[in-house]
Amino acid sequence: MKFADQLQKGIFAPWRLSYINYDVLKTELKARQLDHGWTDQDEKDFIHLLENELEKVYDFISAKLGEVEARISYCERTLQTFMNNPSWSSEQNWNIMDDALTEVLFDVNDLAKFTRLNYIGFQKILKKHDKWTGLRLQQNFIPQLRAKPLDKQRFDVAIVYISALHDLCRLQGKPRTGNSAAGGDQNAFERATAKYWIHPDNVTEVKSIIMLHLPVLIFNKDKKFEVSDSAISSIYYDNEDFDLYTGRLQRDEGAEAIRFRWYGPMESKNVFIERKTHHASWLDGASVKDRFRLDVDDVEKYVEYELTPEEITERLRAKNVDEQICKDTEFIATGVQKSLKEKSLNPVLRAFYNRTAFQLPGDQRVRVSLDTDLSFIREDNMDDKVRRAKNEWRRPDVAIDYPFPQLDETEICRFPYAVLETKLQTHLGQEPPEWLTKLVDSHLVHEVPRFSKYLHGACYFFRDRMPLLPWWLPEMDIDIRKPRATNFGLTRSKSFKPLIDGQYRRAMEAEERRLNNVAKTESVPGVKVNSLDDDNKQVNKTTKPTPNTDLKRRTPASASSAASASLQQPQQSK
Repeated sequence: MKFADQLQKGIFAPWRLSYINYDVLKTELKARQLDHGWTDQDEKDFIHLLENELEKVYDFISAKLGEVEARISYCERTLQTFMNNPSWSSEQNWNIMDDALTEVLFDVNDLAKFTRLNYIGFQKILKKHDKWTGLRLQQNFIPQLRAKPLDKQRFDVAIVYISALHDLCRLQGKPRTGNSAAGGDQNAFERATAKYWIHPDNVTEVKSIIMLHLPVLIFNKDKKFEVSDSAISSIYYDNEDFDLYTGRLQRDEGAEAIRFRWYGPMESKNVFIERKTHHASWLDGASVKDRFRLDVDDVEKYVEYELTPEEITERLRAKNVDEQICKDTEFIATGVQKSLKEKSLNPVLRAFYNRTAFQLPGDQRVRVSLDTDLSFIREDNMDDKVRRAKNEWRRPDVAIDYPFPQLDETEICRFPYAVLETKLQTHLGQEPPEWLTKLVDSHLVHEVPRFSKYLHGACYFFRDRMPLLPWWLPEMDIDIRKPRATNFGLTRSKSFKPLIDGQYRRAMEAEERRLNNVAKTESVPGVKVNSLDDDNKQVNKTTKPTPNTDLKRRTPASASSAASASLQQPQQSK
């Protein structure tokens, strides 16, 4: 589909006049070259027109965001009034405010799509300009785009606040029981996990759908939520032969993945040393992820073997930490330090993303996470380029300022999709809720079993060294967007009223209650998931590693360019 058609199809009618005037800009490019070549005055006039369009779009987004924030504040004050005055706390009033929040949520979803469509429009017209004039405005216009960024990330804060208020309406002001921090224990349960890619066009809608059923999980409710709170950074370790990469890809017995992870900004004081083990021998063949915490100032000492596992454990005992936690920490710290030394492991790759987690506090039966802005950044010194000093465990020139404009394009891979992960407790026979079944079967998601951030990032940068490649690489060459086949999702009626799965919200909730009643006596159909330990029972041949047939005949330069083409760019409409 040509972009002009895509734009017309995606326009939200009430906001029509605020979209980029793509046809006018394209006509200017053509008409000015009918009887003469492109002149300096033509370039000056076109840039002026383009800047006016950018200002129009940016000012509209800013104004709408201000409206959204004001409406959220109004809803928050009103709900506080209900809680402080029991006479106002009627079911009808809570429902009225819940409807108001649903309206705000739909506006946020529409605004995110508006921003995305206009962002693509500016990229397309700049590309056409450079193609038809032979100039490089696409590069020279970057300062204007940075000054007025069409940045979807700003909507995350609004969604978090709407989620908290929506949950308050659902509970009619009663406090949510359960400890949010309990979600941090990732080793306690056997889980069935499935992974999906989400096209950027659908990210906000998917977040909104999940939020209507599960609240956004906030680990620290004592501080105001900030965009940086959702940032996650991980440094992955491997050796020059990429033994950990190969072991994880082949799913060898005892294969490890080792990463150092922190949450939030670079100034974060806590770093988690994590290890994933496939079919761990000490757990009778079960796969496990375990971790322990270090102060950021101790990480360098740990990787240099100056800080021993015994010292780490003694510090915990001095703080009266539970003895079992002390023993587990010493076991993990010993194992990771042993692997670092015996396998000659060093930092090779950083993975960065912003995560929105959805879960009932203290209830891990159903957990959903959505990772956006996923980026892979080189941390190695293999090509004789010094990215970090020998004793540094991460490069100091990279923080969490996505999209990392200061980095050379050879240093970074910006993954084109968001990654959705669903986790269900299986040891209790947990079945997926009906809404989740509908979501993962819908046009909004694209299933990618066994997708691994590390494997993808590593084979992007070091493809010429890899004998095997992940199965999903050909999936990068297709357009994962699908036509809407059902009424599932967020739409609007002809009068622009919010519709959820083609119904008004009250009708949708009545249908959910009916399904819940049926579920008490009948089993709910399941979604297809991939358990850590059940994967080998029925291996889909399409998910096996594929030989890198280009290994011997490619030069490193050509391998790098091929990786860039197949890994980073989804199929784009003209």
